Amino acid sequence: MVNLTESFTKLYGRRPTEEEIATMWQMKREQENWKKEVVKKKTAAEPVAQKKPREPRTPKKVNEYAYKWPKRASQLAQRVNRMLCIQMTINDISYVEGVSENAIIAQIKKWQLPREK
Repeated sequence: MVNLTESFTKLYGRRPTEEEIATMWQMKREQENWKKEVVKKKTAAEPVAQKKPREPRTPKKVNEYAYKWPKRASQLAQRVNRMLCIQMTINDISYVEGVSENAIIAQIKKWQLPREK
């Protein structure tokens, strides 16, 4: 930024009066406003490209199931299924597996056991 008093002193060899400082500031403001108006006119004349909203993608693969359970049963569920197929009781299965009867019943309801192989 140019110091107005120093540039005036270099030109005229004396310090500027208050009236001269006021006129210099006024001239400076007019120059800045003129530059801003020119910039505004240039930007207003150019058409601004508006961004289009992004369209949602169509799904590539439709999920056949309403739930997201694994298609393959767990190892415990497979063992429980084998034991139910050979007519073991829930009490015996829970003893062999080392889990509670409630866990065995939950696996039976979850995987709809017994199933055919």
